[in-house]
Amino acid sequence: MTKPLKIVIDARMYGLEHAGIGRYILNLIKQIEKVDKKNEYFILLRKKYYRNLQFKNKRFKKVMADIPHYSFKEQVFLPGILKKIKPNLVHFPHFNVPIFWQGKYVVTIHDLIKHQSRGMKTTTKLVPFYWLKYLVYQVNIFSAVKRARKIITPSKWWKKELIKRYCLKPGKITVTYEGAGEFLEKKPSLSGQAVLKRYGISKPFVIYTGSLYPHKNVLRLVKAVIRFNELNQKNSKLSLVIACARNVFLERFKKELEKKRGLDLVVLAGFVPDGELIALYQEAEAFVTPSLLEGFGLPGLEAMAIGLPVISSNASCLPEIYGQAAVYFNPLDINDIAKKIGEVIGNEKKSQLLIKKGFEQVKKYSWQKMAKETLRVYNIL
Repeated sequence: MTKPLKIVIDARMYGLEHAGIGRYILNLIKQIEKVDKKNEYFILLRKKYYRNLQFKNKRFKKVMADIPHYSFKEQVFLPGILKKIKPNLVHFPHFNVPIFWQGKYVVTIHDLIKHQSRGMKTTTKLVPFYWLKYLVYQVNIFSAVKRARKIITPSKWWKKELIKRYCLKPGKITVTYEGAGEFLEKKPSLSGQAVLKRYGISKPFVIYTGSLYPHKNVLRLVKAVIRFNELNQKNSKLSLVIACARNVFLERFKKELEKKRGLDLVVLAGFVPDGELIALYQEAEAFVTPSLLEGFGLPGLEAMAIGLPVISSNASCLPEIYGQAAVYFNPLDINDIAKKIGEVIGNEKKSQLLIKKGFEQVKKYSWQKMAKETLRVYNIL
């Protein structure tokens, strides 16, 4: 019987306020706490979750590490905290591994989107600060992947990208798909009519959930919905609902909408809580994701879990994740997007087939399965 390991998980980005990475860390810890009764864990946390988070598994211990990610302090002080613990292994769930940490570690690389989506349209920083930050990012991620004992990534597509960009051996990288089934267990917090009234939405509509970074390609989706309406003038006008937390990219997007005269068919719902989002999904005609690059594509799986047909870009990892449960389009071709929307909207037979396939596709993904596969990585090092 092998000796129990002393494992550190850097959970400073724990929580839904850190978007996909925060959800990943939350579910990883939640599930590993359930399945691993052998190893000892030290969970690095910022002040908020250090105070509030409680573990049932006695082998899990909280460690205060109130150090901002991507900071100078992270590079200087985090290695000191780790040295005091003396772990056998550290899991960094993001690329921001301290360069001066020389111990054994695993790193999760969710994507390489910043490699391809770069430039002043992707930032709020001034020109010199942005390019300095970009250089630091490149150095940090190069160091992280080269020095890691193992790399975890959420799709085979990103595994291939990592191998190609950093000349890595395939055996160094393990693919652990993320989960989506938790959405199946949730209930809407409002009725359909109540949620439509709250956000000022008229049917019929398609919905997009996610950020408005340039690589999300949402402006082309707006143009495609305009084109769809031009080609289907006899029917009620289709609108587009965008559920997105408010930030500077939302403000930029509004200005672009004004230029394109798309404000009359777009509803900017802002941040929508899960319970209300489920109600919106139940009222929508389809979920559409036009992204040029995705790390995993969780929103589309969540839509499938609710029983919403998915119309997706054929870019990056999305066909791998959605399989046969989506209709795909060329995200650079507005006419193709409009055409594929038209293949689903009003086609009851097609919609029901996608819904059925979506329910089956979602069953392939489980946070518990992801945690068990991650645990195997820990135990073989």
